[in-house]
Amino acid sequence: MTGPRVTVVFLLYNATRTTPALVSALAGQRRPGEARQSDWLQAIFVDDASTDGTREVLARRLQEHGQAPHWRTVLNPTNLGLAATLNKAFSLVSTPYALSCHLDCLFGDESYVSRMVDLMEAHPKAGAITGKPAVPKEGALPFAEKVNLVANLMDILPERANLGLVPVGFAEGRCDIFRMAALEAAGFYDTALRTAGEDQVLAARMRARGYEVYQAPALSYVLSVSDEQNTVGKLLRHQRLFGRAHPYIMLRTRNTSAGVTGEKAGANRRARLLLRVQQAGATAALVLAVGLLLAGAPLGAGLLLLGVVLVKAVLFRRHLAAVALPFPERVAFFALQPALDLSYTWGLVQGLVRLGSGSAARPID
Repeated sequence: MTGPRVTVVFLLYNATRTTPALVSALAGQRRPGEARQSDWLQAIFVDDASTDGTREVLARRLQEHGQAPHWRTVLNPTNLGLAATLNKAFSLVSTPYALSCHLDCLFGDESYVSRMVDLMEAHPKAGAITGKPAVPKEGALPFAEKVNLVANLMDILPERANLGLVPVGFAEGRCDIFRMAALEAAGFYDTALRTAGEDQVLAARMRARGYEVYQAPALSYVLSVSDEQNTVGKLLRHQRLFGRAHPYIMLRTRNTSAGVTGEKAGANRRARLLLRVQQAGATAALVLAVGLLLAGAPLGAGLLLLGVVLVKAVLFRRHLAAVALPFPERVAFFALQPALDLSYTWGLVQGLVRLGSGSAARPID
């Protein structure tokens, strides 16, 4: 087949800080044997009604790169959310593959997109292939970013790069390539999940239609925190959002359990399931500990809370080593855990109530 094989979709929302790097990273993508990028790649920049000047920054950067005709811009008049914006962008794709890139990601090298295309060509049953996120090597990481990487068990732990493709529970869409035929068969993203959990539902639908989801450990991309999660307060909000989405994901959608348990889920996705179970359990333990204190049993309360801390230390041990928080930040990280647990569990309760009541008045956000 001649002509472009892949469309790179950039999702922008309040991304003035990261947009210049995204445009430069796209401009640097190369493919062996192709003299012109337009011969094998197209790109769509979608701004989801940013309020911070992202559109102006994008326009300037595109102009600096010569207004490449194989790059186009789509401006949402109102904010649609992640899932609906992705679906809108995918509806405009005419190539066999689409690679979505979030505003907090950068390609690991100039051949990232090309090598993803090659993997898709070589594995016709692949519905989606995700890369391997890596922590930025330059500059000190802000505390909120470290909390995000560790507290959510982001998939940053090193693996053998010679593994080839390995099964993974779901591709998060951050820097992942999709087969358009698989997206169409799955009905694209579920817009009931506006900004979280849509990736798990999509993976389940793809598997139900005979496709697989893989990770390519040898293909890395740089993952940094977005402006939507760059403070502790925003991280707490996202914990609640995860909790609200999970009942819908696990109880309303068929086959999603395969994405978080078993061999196809992969070690990271299984660990994340354990994390969420632990968060709900830790919240219950905290409530019980308060009850023991009020009942005059401080020793029992202390032992219960010590058990929670030990479980968390084991769960986070490898990520704490990978991100390397100094002692004061490590103390602050563990001090934040009750708030993160309570936020997730409160969201979980809200999600269960919403699901039980049959409420579908608006998407989950």
